[in-house]
Amino acid sequence: MIYQEQSITELVAQLPEVYQPIFRHSEFNAQASRSRACFDRLETITSFYDYISKEKGRPLKVLDLGCAQGFFSLSLAERGAIVTAVDYSQPNINVCNKLADENSSFNIEFLLGSIETVIQQRIKKQEYDLVLGLSVFHHLVYEHGADYVFDLFEELSSKVETGIFEFALNSEPLYWASAQPTEPRKLIESYTFNHNLSMHGTHLSIVERPLYFASNRYWSIDKNYGVIDDSMRRSHQLDNYYHGDGRRYYFSEDKIIKVFLKDTTNSNFNELKNESVFLNRKIKGFRSADLLCYGSNESESWLVRTAVPGRLLLDIIQAGDDYDDEKIITDILQQVATLEENSLYHNDLRPWNIILGDNGKVYLIDYGSISGCISDGDDLYGQILSFFVLLKEIALHTLRQKGNQRPLFISPYDFPEKYKKWVTKVWMMPSHKWSFRNIYSAFVDENEVKEDIPVSAFLESHMSSAMNHMNWQIKLLQNKIDACENKLQVNYNTLTADLSTKIICLNGTIDAINKKIVTISEQVTDIGEQIDNSNCCISEMAEVKSVANKLHNELNLVYASTSWKLTYPLRILSKLVKKMFRFRGFLSASKNFAKKKSKHVVSTASVFFENHPLLKQRVVRFLNRYPKVKSSIKRKLQKEQDNNSSLAFYVRGTSFEEHSAKIEQEGNCSFKKNGMHENKKSVLESWFY
Repeated sequence: MIYQEQSITELVAQLPEVYQPIFRHSEFNAQASRSRACFDRLETITSFYDYISKEKGRPLKVLDLGCAQGFFSLSLAERGAIVTAVDYSQPNINVCNKLADENSSFNIEFLLGSIETVIQQRIKKQEYDLVLGLSVFHHLVYEHGADYVFDLFEELSSKVETGIFEFALNSEPLYWASAQPTEPRKLIESYTFNHNLSMHGTHLSIVERPLYFASNRYWSIDKNYGVIDDSMRRSHQLDNYYHGDGRRYYFSEDKIIKVFLKDTTNSNFNELKNESVFLNRKIKGFRSADLLCYGSNESESWLVRTAVPGRLLLDIIQAGDDYDDEKIITDILQQVATLEENSLYHNDLRPWNIILGDNGKVYLIDYGSISGCISDGDDLYGQILSFFVLLKEIALHTLRQKGNQRPLFISPYDFPEKYKKWVTKVWMMPSHKWSFRNIYSAFVDENEVKEDIPVSAFLESHMSSAMNHMNWQIKLLQNKIDACENKLQVNYNTLTADLSTKIICLNGTIDAINKKIVTISEQVTDIGEQIDNSNCCISEMAEVKSVANKLHNELNLVYASTSWKLTYPLRILSKLVKKMFRFRGFLSASKNFAKKKSKHVVSTASVFFENHPLLKQRVVRFLNRYPKVKSSIKRKLQKEQDNNSSLAFYVRGTSFEEHSAKIEQEGNCSFKKNGMHENKKSVLESWFY
């Protein structure tokens, strides 16, 4: 292998990015782009590994998808894990294999390949105990789409029961962000339990990424761990998702785990917060569970408490099992009276919020509905009327026919005979004296009532029940309206944000266009100035040309004059005298004259020798016999030809080399090394080339 021949320093230098710390090589930590986040996440991951390994009683088999430089894989292998790690980058795998060689005692294997292929083809069901997928799946979402990755996770959850995943968000300012789902939790909905453990920063932006724990077997919240015995998304059998599909309930030994997702009305968050506040208060005389932990973040709220051993009264009634209704009513009255003494009221007293404990005692649950405000009715009188609806169901061992909707009217005549005396006492009280403590006192009082119930009491209870029923319906309708308004607001905010983004992009485009227009305007101005300068130059040239024409005409008049013609011999004689007294000038002029005439002589000689081939052969032999003479003549001819060619091409506005390259490209004619066309050579010149 190539990586075995190279040092770790050389292999790290070949990485496209040092994304993670290099295992047991702290000298590279400063280069790692997510060094701090890696150590933070490792602490969380190892705590899960240690718990699950202890629960199973053996080292875990771990699958690391997108292992990068293998920091997490090698760290878990150091704890005894049997690790298979996958990455698509060959430089990453080279570094990982080098580190595996350095730690040969580790049971670890690094594979080069794609995540989707490994999930779909490589792994089998129950082959691995734990899977890691840290900041890798957003690339698959961008490449294949969110639906494809949903299906991929569904297959992964059926093969590996527990996973720890980190997801990128669509709010990150990167090219793949728009393809990501709004809520990344939906990617792992195929797992029974999923929980946002923490948020971690990246080197790419200020947006932090969520780290999720997902499992079909285990739950974990705030370093509390356990095995899931049962789970459900409804609090009871009659819950028709009144609060939406955002609530998760898990049961583990003696604990209940609630995970409520963020909703538009914040009712989920508020309810768990109220429950945590109440359980921390510890009301003396009121039987409640123990709070183990509570918390919330931007996407979810959670609570873990002890479970009350027993059965829901709802399940007992629906199953038709027998129970002591008098004892249950007595215990309920005691509990609500205790709450009332502490200025608290239970606003959702229903059969599904009452547990008949294994110890025979009654427990009121749904602690989030207990508060100092009365919301189950217009006032205390209305809430007590609603409470009597519950007592009627307990007394008759049956449930109301319309589910959780309140009946329009309740009276003493709706109760069995053994309860009529007690209920009559209550209806005989003035409404302003109604309280849970007084009702409980009337229940335990064995004195009989001899008076009849006033008609006004019936009318008042009837009107109050009707008003409560109407208000309840209005509240349900208002909840629906609020949900629609919140949904519309979310859609409006989304559309506004999208529109703002598009407007910003459009403004940027307009600014760019304006800048281009300004640039073009400046260029047009420069061109206009150049044109003006050119016009000035043209006018100046026209004036110069006009002056030159005048001078040329005057010169022609001089040449045509009689005096110029008569003085011609004198001018010739003057030139000869000047040349004679200036010998060098005379010699140079003679030489130039000879050169001019030599062209004609050479041409004539060429024609002559072409007509006399024998004489041509003799001259060639003579030149070959005296190479110095031949070489001298050759250089002179070459020099003259080069000067003439350069001059000609200079006049045309191009160089000889450019013209030669052009002609050679067009293939019109061929050149030899001296650059002279064959057809342009004279006869004498052809003897030398």
